[in-house]
Formats: sequence, C-alpha cells, structure tokens
Amino acid sequence: MSEESSVMKRIGLIIGVMLVLFVVIMVWYFATHSGRSASRLLGRKAAQKVTVPNMPEVKSFIGASFDKRGEKTAKELTFLASDGYVYTIEFLDRNVREGAIRWVPHDESKSIVRSRALTRWLGGAVNYKLPKDCAQILDVDVSYDSKNQRVKNLVFLSTDGGIWSKEYRDGALAAEGWMKILPDPNAEKAKKK
Repeated sequence: MSEESSVMKRIGLIIGVMLVLFVVIMVWYFATHSGRSASRLLGRKAAQKVTVPNMPEVKSFIGASFDKRGEKTAKELTFLASDGYVYTIEFLDRNVREGAIRWVPHDESKSIVRSRALTRWLGGAVNYKLPKDCAQILDVDVSYDSKNQRVKNLVFLSTDGGIWSKEYRDGALAAEGWMKILPDPNAEKAKKK
C-alpha cells in the first residue's frame, strides 16, 4: 500500500470521526438547550419533555399557549394541581425560573401586584381571582399586548351555561376586558337540513 493511500485513509477517518462528533454534539445541544428544535430534526423520539410540578395525572391538563420572546418560546401550561387549584405555569427554554399563576375562587384573596416577575425569583404563585360565576376553566392564553405588557385571557364556562373570556393585564390598577362567546343561531338550522 502506498504512502499516499495511507494518508488518504487517515484523512477520511479523521473527517468521519469529526462528522460523528459534530452530530453527537448537535443532538446533545438540541436535546438539552433549545426546546423543541431537536424534534424538528429528529422527530417525535427527540421531543422536548416538560415535567409539570404538582400535576397528578394527564387528565388534569387543561391547555397550553405558546409565545415567542426573542429567541425563546414561552410555554404556558394550565392544569389542575394536586392541591385543588388551577395553575398556569410559564416554562422558558434554557431558563430554570418559572412564573406561576394560581387561579383562586372569587371569595379568596388576589395578589396586589399581578405580575409573575417576583414568582420567577422568589417562588410561589401570584393569585388571580376567578369570576364569581366561573364553573369550569376551559382555557388560558398568555400573550403580549405590547412589548412589555402581558395579557392573560381566561376562557370559562359560567354557572348559567355561557362561555366567557376575561382579560387580565399585569399591574395593580389594570383594566379588565370581557367577551361573551355565543353560538351561531343559524348553525342549528343548517344542521337540520
């Protein structure tokens, strides 16, 4: 075997090892640092896993909303916790601090400052009062209204059978908006035809 072919084999081996090393490093990086990016390349087996504290079972899960913040995506997960309260917890990629909202009945105390900033550093949850006629939480969507203004939209089934959305804004004196969700009266007629 010539010296030239021996050198070529070594170069090929080095390139192969470098390629395998690059793939291993990329898989490790995506799996540990960047949320769902790995699953975009590798499929469902590489899915991001988020363990929700105090969520006793899968059927306690209510919903999720997703919000882009710069290079990160916030995952807002709402669930019925083992203590009987509904929580919305914020999970950010590459961030160990999580903000939490505890949705409390109308007759319990709400937090004076409605912002999760303190809970990210000090733990615990900020209390948001549910409407007096809330029978069941259907969904919670958390998004930005402006660059720094967060808005939480609670969708609930009322005790009279209606579906409502209540808007909560950060801050102590923030105004709250309402929306009533109604069925289409013509949908039932079209269904009968």
